[in-house]
This record gives sequence, C-alpha cells and structure tokens, in this order.
Amino acid sequence: MDYLTVEEVAVILKTHVNTIYKMCRQGVLPAVKIGPSWRIDRKKLATFMEGGTPPRQTDSFKGLVSLSLRPGHNLGIFTVEKDILDFELTYFATAMEQNPHACFFKECWWQHPDDARRHLSSLKIDVEKMESDGDLVIINMSELYRKNGVISVLEAWITVAERAIGNGFTGLVGTGSKHVDCCDGDQHPLLEVENGIAKICKSFQSTMLCTYFMDPAVGNIFPRVFEMTLLHDQFFIQTEDTELMARVTYSFTHSQRR
Repeated sequence: MDYLTVEEVAVILKTHVNTIYKMCRQGVLPAVKIGPSWRIDRKKLATFMEGGTPPRQTDSFKGLVSLSLRPGHNLGIFTVEKDILDFELTYFATAMEQNPHACFFKECWWQHPDDARRHLSSLKIDVEKMESDGDLVIINMSELYRKNGVISVLEAWITVAERAIGNGFTGLVGTGSKHVDCCDGDQHPLLEVENGIAKICKSFQSTMLCTYFMDPAVGNIFPRVFEMTLLHDQFFIQTEDTELMARVTYSFTHSQRR
C-alpha cells in the first residue's frame, strides 16, 4: 500500500493539518496509526475525495475561538508557529460576526503592521476603511517598546481602550502575537506588559487574546510559558492534534535554583 502523511494530505485537500488530524481521529478519513503517526492510504483517499470535501479550517479552531472570546485577558499557546496566523483569522472573523459594534485591536510584535493588514484583508473586509472609521486599530508594539519600553506599550493600550469606550463601541476585542523572547529575551518586561494588559482588561470592557509560540529552542521555555498563564484569566494549548483549555484559578510560589 502507498501511504501518505498528514502533511501531504493537507496539501492535497488544501486544508490545515489540524483538520486532517481530527478527520483521522474521528474516522472520517481512511487512516491508520503507525506508532505515533497517522498514515492515509493514497487509493482510499482518492475514493474519499470523489464523495466529499473536508471541513473548512475555521472548524478546526471554532471551539477554542468561542472560549477565547470570553471577556478578559486570555492566552493561547501554540506548538506549531504557523497555526497562530490561521487561528488569528478565525478569531477576528468570529469576533466581528459576534460583536459587530465592538472596536477591534491588533497588536503587532513580530509582524509588520502592513503584513497584518494584508493578512486581515483575506477576511474580505475593508481594512483601510475600518481603520479610517476607528473600527480597527493596528499598532506596531515592538517599535513602541524599542523606543520607550513597557510604559509606552501600556499607554498605547489605554489610549485605544479609552477611545473605544468614548466613541460608543460596545467594547474592545483584540489579539497580539508575541514570542517569549520578543523583549530582547528579557522575561521581566514582557511580564510587566502582560500584567498591565490584565489590569486594563478589568478596567475597560476588553477581550484580549495573547498568542505565543512555545518554541523549544528558547531556554527555559516551559517555566516561562507557565508564568504567562498566571497573568491571564484562561489559557489554551494547541498542538498538532490536541487541544486543552483551562481557567486560571490557582496560585504558586516561584523560586529559582542556584
């Protein structure tokens, strides 16, 4: 038999690998598990393709997006970096459908604002008009941080939140994609930023999703990500084939080994 990998089938079906993993687990695709990996028979896949089409990628993230749109300071942790952009589109599309009278906010850390604009344009929305009307705010946060540090980032956040409420929007809905080393590898200013955003979300009618790539190449990645969860109301972890959602209801004491 000629077997294909999940990644190969995702390319053939023009959908996301997470969707293919779910289809394998649910028995939708003619797949077998060989060790830890799924394999799909090429001939059986061809037969499957004659009878139907795979779900849209938005279905893969739908449940997590719905939970992430709860008011407050939310955290998304991804083990596959490219999933962040796909998730972000689903997040904004759902948010704009559910909260048409909200102001939308996109923080750019590793993305250039123009790249974010092109990305959001794939939702078939007029990004330029939304920005002009004040319905959408896109800010280069990494540039602000490099120039004036944590204070300038939080000041920008407060300005956006105050303007949204002052202009009669029902609330502020935003997302920002960060890396744990985006503040020049220093965890402390990043924690200050997240702690400040948490307070702003409580003071204003804000729903914020912070998305992070859990890069195994970064030193002490697990304790650093764990610290992030404590500054959010809830968090989720998205891997190649697993989803976990949790609310933060605990406290801990941190000590450093010497």
